[in-house]
Amino acid sequence: MKLTPVVSGIAALVLSACGGSDSSSPPPGQPAAQTVSGVAAAGAAMQAATVKLVDATGKSVDCPADASTGAFHCAVTGLTAPFALSAYGNVADSQATLIALSATAGTQTINITPITNAIAATIIGDNPTKLLADTGLLKSKVTAQAVAGTVQAYSTALADLLAATGNTGVDLISGPLTAGAPGLDRLLDQVKINVLPDGGVQISSVAGASSDTPVQLQLAPGVAPQASDKASLPAAATINGAVVSNLPSASDLAALQRALNQCFAGSTGAARAGGSVSACGQIFVNDVASGALNAGVPAAYLNNGMSVDQEFGVSAGGAPGIVADDAMNGASFSLPEVIRVVASDTMWVKLAWTRSDGIRDGMQQHVQLAVRPGSLANGDTGWRVVGNQRAVLSKVNANAQKWDWLNPANPSTGTNAFVDSLNLQVGVVDAAGTAVDFAIVNGPGLRNGVFLQPSSGTCDTLNIRAQIASGQTPAQLAALAKSAQCRNNFRLAGVAQDSANQGLFTWPGDAPRNNTAWAKPQLSAAELADIKPFSAYTIDVYQNGNTSTPARHYTVRVRTPSPLPDALRQYAWHDLAQSTRDKLTPGSAGTFAGGAAFPLGWTSKAGLPFVKRGNVQIRATAAGQTVAMFVNGTASAPPVQPGAAVTLNVPGDQGVAFPSVAGWAGGADFSFVSLTWSDPIDTVFTESFEYDR
Repeated sequence: MKLTPVVSGIAALVLSACGGSDSSSPPPGQPAAQTVSGVAAAGAAMQAATVKLVDATGKSVDCPADASTGAFHCAVTGLTAPFALSAYGNVADSQATLIALSATAGTQTINITPITNAIAATIIGDNPTKLLADTGLLKSKVTAQAVAGTVQAYSTALADLLAATGNTGVDLISGPLTAGAPGLDRLLDQVKINVLPDGGVQISSVAGASSDTPVQLQLAPGVAPQASDKASLPAAATINGAVVSNLPSASDLAALQRALNQCFAGSTGAARAGGSVSACGQIFVNDVASGALNAGVPAAYLNNGMSVDQEFGVSAGGAPGIVADDAMNGASFSLPEVIRVVASDTMWVKLAWTRSDGIRDGMQQHVQLAVRPGSLANGDTGWRVVGNQRAVLSKVNANAQKWDWLNPANPSTGTNAFVDSLNLQVGVVDAAGTAVDFAIVNGPGLRNGVFLQPSSGTCDTLNIRAQIASGQTPAQLAALAKSAQCRNNFRLAGVAQDSANQGLFTWPGDAPRNNTAWAKPQLSAAELADIKPFSAYTIDVYQNGNTSTPARHYTVRVRTPSPLPDALRQYAWHDLAQSTRDKLTPGSAGTFAGGAAFPLGWTSKAGLPFVKRGNVQIRATAAGQTVAMFVNGTASAPPVQPGAAVTLNVPGDQGVAFPSVAGWAGGADFSFVSLTWSDPIDTVFTESFEYDR
């Protein structure tokens, strides 16, 4: 089972009660024991969940929960309805807090799911987490009538999906919910729900996301779905012009899940990477005999220019891939989440796992039905991990960015800002080691396109060099001089972090600065609205000196657009260590003196997904020199528990040491770090800190 929780990592789920009875007889004069029980699930069953219940008077009780299944029970004898339940735990490759509500007292079954999350937001017309600390809001908004009416509205809008999954007439709140079994689990595999901090709701079906023209239902805060909204939640997809009703689903990947669990159970990284664990041979397409491959299936894994050994095995000088990593010994994998059906035999999925130390992580992948029916071993369904089959790193992700300027005398946006960006990553070489000359990216929000070329500094990805003008040719773009920067984020629009400072806000893309990594002018509201879930972007990769025809052409899709810039004021962010701020600041006691790695530190804030990647950029001109040295570096951050203090030693790209921040002399010198994480629906967040001289 795979469910999609909220964008902020803190969801609110409204659940009405279904009746129940206590078979035991209490002593005379004592009330019968009453229990609220159910399953906390957001994706797969919510693992290691901490569940609490608060009643209408503000009294709180702990609710024991099974660490693996998410099943919980709360003793509610003597408590006053309505109730608010909270569950914090592992969700896909992230963490989230889920909230559930019941309008009635007594023994009852309440399942906490993303569907009930949407019901909660609609009932109160706001961020449902406010109910946890506001018993007045709980008592005034959560009534039996409000719950029943809202549940019916959602049932009507989801009617086609309910029918397709065998759930017609099933209660969206209290229906049967067991992983891999008939009931709500099958529905939850087919629907993705996102609750925004203002209480708005986004809903899509896997079929709707998989169609040639993806569709999503967007509900304003407090607005219930209508019967006509059913068209936005289809049970069948139109793929390459043909209607496909029998889509592959997560249940088809049960054998792949089993192989992953058997591969990592009781084995070491060396044994797995060395090929001595037989179960590991049913994961990747490389291990399928050539005569057993289905027609059209690639014989070898390839993903963003990386082979299976490069991505999953022992890394030269870097962190090992998950197969070779001893930290993955004994890891437990959930049933993969289907993000999008690419073709009848290919799915874009998320693999998620829980390590033996309780830390949750995951990755997006492509799987394909690779093995011929006649070659299947007992219990094997033939699905294998194949990668996206792109020979060059090529990604487009929406990026919600918080920007703090450490030099108050020179803030590039006039004041600290929130900015919407598109992260455009294109590698500098292909899988064979051939250099990439340049690339052009087109799609919503990019107007005439964006031109990327190698940096004149040290950077493993192409640098955003120019916004393409109408009629400008690839040959003209290729003649542009390289710059010593490593810019992946193309900034679309922004606002001041503090609305009171909006009058101070400026846009670096405008004259006189004309920063080419910032849209000129910033995008309008209509242009931002054109960036929708699963919007398609094309990446043309030019090589071997040919400026007329791209060597490679890729189409990639953005899973989740960023929230609008002003909406980012409602989100929480991680805490950068003061020691890191000092290292970025010339003249401080801890100013960075240069070196092979930069120690990037932060505290992982409770309630937020953990940081996945750290980036460092330093451009410095040493005293007496006229040419600046620019070095970029990026490192993957280890998953950590909430509240943990982290120091990530980020090496310079290609083994080049970072220059010193102390004593720099160039007018354009700067120091920069960023932390990046994603929530359970793959909204990407980046927190950036920059000192501009």
